[in-house]
Amino acid sequence: MVVVTLYAVLLWTFIRPTSIREWRPADTQTIARHLAEPGSSILYPRIDWGGDGPGYVETEFQLYPWLVSRMLRIFGDVEWPGELLCLLATLAAAAVVYRGLARAHGRLPAAFGTVALLASPAVIYTATRVQPEALCLLLYVSAWFSFLRYESSSSWSWLTVYALLGASAMLVKPTAAQLGISSFFLLVFRSPRRLRSPGPWIAWGCMLAALVLYLMHGRSVYLEYGNTFGVLSGGDSKLPRLEHLLTPVLYVKAAVHAVRWGLGVAGAAALAFVLVTRKNVELVSALLIGNVIWTLFALRYTSQVAGNHYHLLGALLAAHAVALVVETAARSRSATKVVPVLGAVLAAALGLALKERHADRRATWDAPVITAAGELARLAHPGDLVVVRSLENRYDSYWRTPNNYQDPRVFYLSRTRGWALGADDDDLHTLEHASQHGARYYVEPVPRPSARALDEWLEAHGTLVATTPFGGRLFALHEAAD
Repeated sequence: MVVVTLYAVLLWTFIRPTSIREWRPADTQTIARHLAEPGSSILYPRIDWGGDGPGYVETEFQLYPWLVSRMLRIFGDVEWPGELLCLLATLAAAAVVYRGLARAHGRLPAAFGTVALLASPAVIYTATRVQPEALCLLLYVSAWFSFLRYESSSSWSWLTVYALLGASAMLVKPTAAQLGISSFFLLVFRSPRRLRSPGPWIAWGCMLAALVLYLMHGRSVYLEYGNTFGVLSGGDSKLPRLEHLLTPVLYVKAAVHAVRWGLGVAGAAALAFVLVTRKNVELVSALLIGNVIWTLFALRYTSQVAGNHYHLLGALLAAHAVALVVETAARSRSATKVVPVLGAVLAAALGLALKERHADRRATWDAPVITAAGELARLAHPGDLVVVRSLENRYDSYWRTPNNYQDPRVFYLSRTRGWALGADDDDLHTLEHASQHGARYYVEPVPRPSARALDEWLEAHGTLVATTPFGGRLFALHEAAD
């Protein structure tokens, strides 16, 4: 309890971002802000980069932003409720993991396993970040331990709880679909007779059906309004192509990131020990298979730092592996040596992860965007239509897929809305269309490659009104001003 309390205080006091400066939190907070408005619907989340339309967007089921929006209705347009909700969800997930591990292995192994979960860099990264991952983690671990109760008791009540929580986790973040894979292999390894019962198949079918139905609804939103996070339609693709699956270096990168962000060094070492010694290996093997399959499924992101949160659910695997190692050590003569060493390693890993997250929140890579947003906020009025050029390209040539290039941060921080351009977008169509439909400003956070046609258009239809130390430029568009 002391460790968890100290952990919560450190996260809230020293690790919590002082303001939203990152891509996904800006989108999430924007959706929550709109859901707090009268007449809003959780089935029609809204972003601010949807042009002059309503901004309805295809995305995951927005349970987390909806919960945040309930608090925004009480406390106003502030950011801390979303951060607090993530912290509470993380602590609740730790409590669920501790209880589940204690039931199977005892209190001491459970305590070590819980610390391994909390020391995961991905857990620390999402614990106070306005994103749905922390809520997904809570639902995921709760569903997993409910399934373990079902496996040991054949109780339909626990299976029902598993199905409800599992479906919710998958709706919040489809990455949680690995839960069904791991659950299936757990029965294959430990209770194959359960597979002859209709119960598990009904549960998995209902979970999958809930996800598919919502994704189909999201696709209908995309087809009607043209905005997407790339969940099912348009936007980018997380799936690798055959050429990527035949590129060994991507597997190495994905494995490194899985250890670096999800398992942690202590969790990876404990997992290796369990696999080598083959003591109670079935459970961790089932979790590992689910993790590996999903890592390959989303290889585009799991193989790069930008996808660090894709490894979040690997923290549960680390918790189980560490608990098994401590339980094994406690039953042997080496307990007095192994347990203190493992405790020191976990403490060091936790401290290092907290330190790195503290440094990361002060990163300056996004300074050009934040500065441009500040200049725009000084010039524009809330609700003004603007055009913003992103730092990201419209097309990813390596993965050969469209890219989710629509950076929401300038819109979010300046309280404006409008159109986004890719960094590699030199087509004047969007800019001309936006100008004709009321766009008042055009924003470039950083210098762009020279494009004669665009420069001539800006000279004829806009006036340079501000620059930034990072080479950014802001233009007032003439048509909107007349």
